[in-house]
Amino acid sequence: MMIVDLIDEVDFKEKLIALGAPVTLEQSLPEVQEAVLSWLQQYPEQTPFIKDLCLSMQKENTTVLPEVYSVIAAFS
Repeated sequence: MMIVDLIDEVDFKEKLIALGAPVTLEQSLPEVQEAVLSWLQQYPEQTPFIKDLCLSMQKENTTVLPEVYSVIAAFS
């Protein structure tokens, strides 16, 4: 049996919060996307951390829900 990691909306938001992104669990994914993109404009030094997070979530044994993937694509 193969075990697959699943990244859902809550996991994604928790990972962003852990990086210091100004998001909450209550925000919708479009709101999260807007907040993080705005934050990255103000603090471009955070960009590599967000990109690393996005790359790690796209690795081989990880399944990312389509709605989350579309937000990840906006950060890449």
